[in-house]
Amino acid sequence: MRNEEYAYLETDDHCAICGIGDRRNLTIHHIDENRSNNNYENLIVLCHNCHHRYHENKGLSDDDIKRRKKNLIARTLDHYGVNALKIAARQGGVMARPFLVFHLVDLGLLEEKNVMASIGRRQFREHHDSYV
Repeated sequence: MRNEEYAYLETDDHCAICGIGDRRNLTIHHIDENRSNNNYENLIVLCHNCHHRYHENKGLSDDDIKRRKKNLIARTLDHYGVNALKIAARQGGVMARPFLVFHLVDLGLLEEKNVMASIGRRQFREHHDSYV
């Protein structure tokens, strides 16, 4: 699954800001405005109206977007991250897709140990990493 699909998954195919749910009216916004940076943390689903409001500085700020993405990540972590923490506690480590555990590492809840394959810590990888 591509990172764009994960972004749609985390919003259940709705705009992250206003909640409109027709995928034909949705787009992927690059939070840092670098269209080549397709890291999961940099992508958020917006409807065309909210996307326009952001780029035209009409009531939707960069802080609003970043705060909403942080909330979406936390909500996603509630589901997947808690399971990763439980597995790590039982087995002394967990193998997981990086986008599921980066934020647990950032929060100090997991510690990055053995990287089995890496292109760069923040890039989505097809290989799994090990965390405890």
